[in-house]
Amino acid sequence: MDLDELLARYEALGEERDFVAARALFEQAEAEREDPALLNRYGYLLESHGRNELRQAAALYERAIELDPAFDKPHYQLISARAGLREPERVVSLYQQRLAADPTSVREHRFLAQAYLAARDYGKVLAIARAGIARAPDDATLVAARGEANAGLGEVEEALADWRRALKLDAEDIGALYSTAFLLEHEGRLAESVEAWEEIIDWNEARGLTLESVWPKQELARLRREDRSLAPREGADDAAG
Repeated sequence: MDLDELLARYEALGEERDFVAARALFEQAEAEREDPALLNRYGYLLESHGRNELRQAAALYERAIELDPAFDKPHYQLISARAGLREPERVVSLYQQRLAADPTSVREHRFLAQAYLAARDYGKVLAIARAGIARAPDDATLVAARGEANAGLGEVEEALADWRRALKLDAEDIGALYSTAFLLEHEGRLAESVEAWEEIIDWNEARGLTLESVWPKQELARLRREDRSLAPREGADDAAG
């Protein structure tokens, strides 16, 4: 079969053998010449494959939830997968129904806040996070979600304050520190962003998480390349750049 037929088959049937065969032909053609139309078609094949893989992942998360309703992780992964598929409305509807069925549940407030965040509906994230925090003032997940909402609404200092509080409430979850680093860079506050990346690296290395430090070191090195005034700390190892 030629490329056109393989692409048509994969788009219609989603069979892995057609993807593998088409990818091999694309790689062979790409090695022979660099053509914009060819690259576009190869990109589309990979994009289609990625969507199919995400749908399989979503199905696995849904099954994990069925098997263990008390297991939180697959809920968050399902929300992420649906966002990747550009279907955040599906998880928004799901977790709206779940919260309506159990309106006092802090856990369900967390899930719905995350679903609204996937949909980039920052006003509703803020409302749900605040409602959950009213029931559980020291819930780090909801405080961090409120920070994401504030960041999305352009309330930078409020977001940073929320993330600092979330880190104090749960020092073993540094997701808020990553959010801090990215927001500070977005705001042009590169020296502060560097400090956040250094803190992430220190946190990882204090726990022996060497692999987890590779990407933060790369981000740190990238910032320092962009602004030569952001010198490394004395004795710091940022050779990963």
